[in-house]
Amino acid sequence: MDIGTRTRTHEYTDAGRVDEFVVQVYEYTLGCDSVTPEGLTRELDVPPHRIEEAFDVLRGLRLIKEVPGGRGELIAVNPEAAQMELLVPLERAIHDNRRQLVGVKSQLLSFMEAFSNTQRARPRRETVVVTDDRHEIELRLMEAAQSCESEVLVMQPCVAQEPPELTYSRPLVLEARQRGADARVLYPHTARGDAGTRSYVRDLTDLGGKVRTSREIHGRFLIFDRRVAFVPADATGEGNGVAIVYDPSVAAFLGSIHDLVWQSAFGLESGAVGYGGILDDLKTTILELLAAGIKDEVIARRVGMSDRSFRRHVAAIMQDLAADSRFQAGVTAARTGLIGSVRTDLADAASGAKGPA
Repeated sequence: MDIGTRTRTHEYTDAGRVDEFVVQVYEYTLGCDSVTPEGLTRELDVPPHRIEEAFDVLRGLRLIKEVPGGRGELIAVNPEAAQMELLVPLERAIHDNRRQLVGVKSQLLSFMEAFSNTQRARPRRETVVVTDDRHEIELRLMEAAQSCESEVLVMQPCVAQEPPELTYSRPLVLEARQRGADARVLYPHTARGDAGTRSYVRDLTDLGGKVRTSREIHGRFLIFDRRVAFVPADATGEGNGVAIVYDPSVAAFLGSIHDLVWQSAFGLESGAVGYGGILDDLKTTILELLAAGIKDEVIARRVGMSDRSFRRHVAAIMQDLAADSRFQAGVTAARTGLIGSVRTDLADAASGAKGPA
């Protein structure tokens, strides 16, 4: 094997994994005038392939090189010299790519205004696009966010439970807010206990955005200027499919739902920690939904909890009410006035179904 030729033609892509053995080989090479793979195999008493693997990593990092005029002998290289050899070309490439990016952006800006004006004046051929292609979803989100002028409305679970399109949309919402668009985000009360949500709330409210939490979140959606809406493709909200709705009447209708929930929601400040006094409201919501006989997984989704967290809350409620079942807990709460009279008919109906006590 011609080590010298290999060293000169090797292009850096991935140096491989650096472990203790690779460092040991480098340290040993540093302490010698020169080494050969065969000699190092004997000195360290290891299989030849291990020495070759270590040398591959060191070559990739430019930490060894062939002795000029030698016969396959290698010497160690100062890490600072290796850094210069590796990083200077990479930094130059990054600089060139950034300059190219700025140039492309400046050229495309000339066409963006014309495109936006034409799109507003002419209805889109596609009213609804349903896709689970992540790249297409991201591109359509970027297009909608960049053309947003007045308002972004979001209704979603906490950051820890959000689907991919909402994760990708977070910086886009911040950018729209920086450009002057109003931003209003609705979370379920349970989001108050999520560290990721609180971090995003801080970023958004620092820019003047507004965040509130509600006892129930009716699905998830993202609306730009009440003209474009992103909603789950599946009615259950499961999966990563997204329906992009370009019908302004539908987007406006979803916006009115957001307005309605927003009116009764509780403000969430950036520095707020914990549930901030809304725990009773959350417990009441769970009791009302239990009394209605709704399935556990549906309730958990509506209040923004994982199934495990929901079961823990329900167990505590059942213990407080001395109830043997989830439904009985809801009925008992209705009878005793712990939840509103709107659910009392459910308790009466349940009582009648069971017969006289």
